[in-house]
Amino acid sequence: LIIIGAGPIGTEMAQAMQRLGSDVRVIDMADRIMTNDNSELAVMLQDRLEAEGIEYLLDAQVDTVTSEDGQIHVEITQNGESKTITGSDLLLATGRRANVEGLNLEAAGVTYTKKGIDVDSKCQTNMSHIYACGDVTGDYQFTHMSEHTAKVATTNALLKFPMNVDADHVPWCTYTDPELGHVGATEQQLKEEGTSYEVYRFPFSKMDRALTESEGEGLIKVFAKKWNGKILGASVLGTNAGEMISEYAVAMKNGVSLRNLADTIHPYPTYG
Repeated sequence: LIIIGAGPIGTEMAQAMQRLGSDVRVIDMADRIMTNDNSELAVMLQDRLEAEGIEYLLDAQVDTVTSEDGQIHVEITQNGESKTITGSDLLLATGRRANVEGLNLEAAGVTYTKKGIDVDSKCQTNMSHIYACGDVTGDYQFTHMSEHTAKVATTNALLKFPMNVDADHVPWCTYTDPELGHVGATEQQLKEEGTSYEVYRFPFSKMDRALTESEGEGLIKVFAKKWNGKILGASVLGTNAGEMISEYAVAMKNGVSLRNLADTIHPYPTYG
């Protein structure tokens, strides 16, 4: 199996198919996998996947894709060198396009771009009586954000109660083994904005529950203000990362500081 795209879908499918017995090679134009996630944790995940047998061709440009005699041939350029990758099947995991072609939006006067339908924070289009939510806007493309934006659109359209999309606390999780989750600002964003922050690290190798379940591979990284402990973002690589990142999402949404979170009694031994 050849996979073009080393984002969440390409990464999940690469591990799944490798474990089901396929030989998997992944091609991406970036120099690492999972470019929206924390670089340190993404590299740790990539090392794990490579150890399972997945081959990565990164920093590679796809030039042509052809099919001949039942084989897929992908010509790429990597480090200035051209090479051909051959496989039996091909998965394109390079993103999705909003499905707006059949909506006849021009007739309704609703503006849209290649990305999707233009909406504001209330999910309102340029036509005040028309709202749009979910993947068709092209904004988030997560099932949980589709549900959230549907709630915002419905509340504003039907109940006339003002509600805005919570763009500051969007969590996501990639369901590899181990899982990779994140919420809030990324470390790269904080650096680019010049925001002052501290990094708090906790390895799974010091988590008793993880050790008893032979899941000691992983790391929690929390980005927070030094003095007041305000949580700016968090990334987790490890078993149950999606569940753990949810607790940070609740804390951030409700202004719970890292100190308050640490002072909250949790049952032992659990991942939380």
